[in-house]
Amino acid sequence: MTSSLALQAEGLAKCYSLWPNDRARLLSALSLGRVRRAQQVQALSGISFELKRGACLALVGDNGAGKSTLLKVLSGNTPPTQGRFRTSGRVAALLELGSGFHPDYTGRENVLMNGVLLGASRREVKARMGEIFEFAELQDVADAPVRTYSSGMAMRLAFASAMGLKPEILLLDEVLAVGDMAFQKRCVDRLFDYRAAGGTLIVSSHSLYDLRQLCDEALWLDHGRMRGFGPATDLTHDYAAHCVGRASSGDPAGAAGPVLAGPHIHQFEWVSGPDNLRAPRVRSGQSLRLRIGWTDPRSELRPLSLGVTLTRQGGTLQAGVATHHDGLQLMGRSGHVELELPDLSLLAGRFTLVAHLLDEHGVHRFHEHALPTDLTVTHSGHDLGLVRLAHQWHAINNGESPSPELSPPTQRRASA
Repeated sequence: MTSSLALQAEGLAKCYSLWPNDRARLLSALSLGRVRRAQQVQALSGISFELKRGACLALVGDNGAGKSTLLKVLSGNTPPTQGRFRTSGRVAALLELGSGFHPDYTGRENVLMNGVLLGASRREVKARMGEIFEFAELQDVADAPVRTYSSGMAMRLAFASAMGLKPEILLLDEVLAVGDMAFQKRCVDRLFDYRAAGGTLIVSSHSLYDLRQLCDEALWLDHGRMRGFGPATDLTHDYAAHCVGRASSGDPAGAAGPVLAGPHIHQFEWVSGPDNLRAPRVRSGQSLRLRIGWTDPRSELRPLSLGVTLTRQGGTLQAGVATHHDGLQLMGRSGHVELELPDLSLLAGRFTLVAHLLDEHGVHRFHEHALPTDLTVTHSGHDLGLVRLAHQWHAINNGESPSPELSPPTQRRASA
């Protein structure tokens, strides 16, 4: 494995045996495996990929697709049935937050024990103990038994413990929703800091929105097999499209993080475009301009970002833009921005426009504000579908060159 790689997996497979009862398991053991009545379940098959240092990989797939099994294999909790993998550096896994804590030990003793199990020295763990409990906000109960902690307190300590030891590779399984909303944002901020410092992440989550903001690449698992591997944005959209219409999918394409208190949008209005502001109507191809105003009352100012989504009647997210996608951050106690859509490519329909105020990473949503009236788009052309496609037709003679009567090529655009 080259020095630029943090992890390399080759043909990983995992097969579990499901026994009908304890008697069948005992009979198999006594017969030295000659009598087997177990059902073989192939949880993983043929998983191969490479992950560079400092990258973040999203694991997506339905429940039972093999995401948790893959993380257990990569963390060393269970050996693969076939294949192999290699890692570079210390690996920490948060598969079930708090599951590794002994209830009779104090929080301080559990952090020390977990750190040593991860390969850190006692001196290193003790040196970071204060930072860990400060981040978890549990300084007052550091010497109390973990059995006296609430489930939320145990989860916060588990996350703070793993992050405080600064592993080279961190595996997360559905732990982006740790504690209350304010603590969740602190955890996401810490993950971005961890990545900026060169840490490598593998994250499993059903929140495709969060995965798009956090991850570079994605691995799509389907019944234990790789269905896709590539850029996180493209692959999560492919998976969302696959889930459309399925009862279990929820709203994977457009769902955002939980709403937090504090910064809010105080203005969202048309500047130009609609023919009638009380019943906004525009023609396809017409330009639009929107103004958004925000206020940030927090004592510690942090950058913000704004997004605007257009949702078609029926609940389908049609389009969305955001400042953090375009490299623009907002700063200050209050301010305004204007969004210009110079050539609206939507075809006829009714659309709900919503402005979203988010943190600087575009993960957590502070506030949202919808225009009071839906936008009606009209279209007089012959284009079909949801959007206008800019296009050209070229007539070819015998598959060679454009015919003289159509040179230069004709171009058709929908009338405005």
